[in-house]
Amino acid sequence: FQLQIGNPEQTQDEGRSSPQWLEERWEELWDRVEGVRHKLTRILNPAKLTPFLRQCKVIDEQDEDEVLNSTQYPLRISKAGRLLDILRGQGQRGLQAFMESLEFYHPDQYTQLTGQKPTQRCSLILVFINLFMMLCTFT
Repeated sequence: FQLQIGNPEQTQDEGRSSPQWLEERWEELWDRVEGVRHKLTRILNPAKLTPFLRQCKVIDEQDEDEVLNSTQYPLRISKAGRLLDILRGQGQRGLQAFMESLEFYHPDQYTQLTGQKPTQRCSLILVFINLFMMLCTFT
C-alpha cells in the first residue's frame, strides 16, 4: 500500500530523506480525515471494516468488541466515531489500514481525502472478507 501525500512532483527519495516530512504528511492526512469525520461516521459500517482491520493487526479483539457491542456506542454513527479514534491512536499503521479499507469500500471518499484514484488492485484480504460476509448473508 503506497499512499503519496503532498506534492506529487516530489520524488520518493525526497520524501524518505526526512522522517519529519513523512510524519507531517501523515498528520496532514489525519487532519483531512478529521475534517470530514461527520460525513465518514455516517457512511462507514464498522462491522464491515473491523475484520480487515483486525487482520492488519491495527485493532484487536477487545477493540472490535468495544466498537461493535458496547452499550456506550448504541448507534452505528457512534461506533464509527469510536473506530476512527482507535485507529488514530494506532498512528501511521492505523491510517494505512483505514485508507486501504476506505479505498475498497468507499472509493469516492478515498479520492476526496488523498487526491488519488483508487488502485485496481485491492488487498486479497479485503476480497476474501467481502466474499465471506456475502456467503454468511445467504445462510
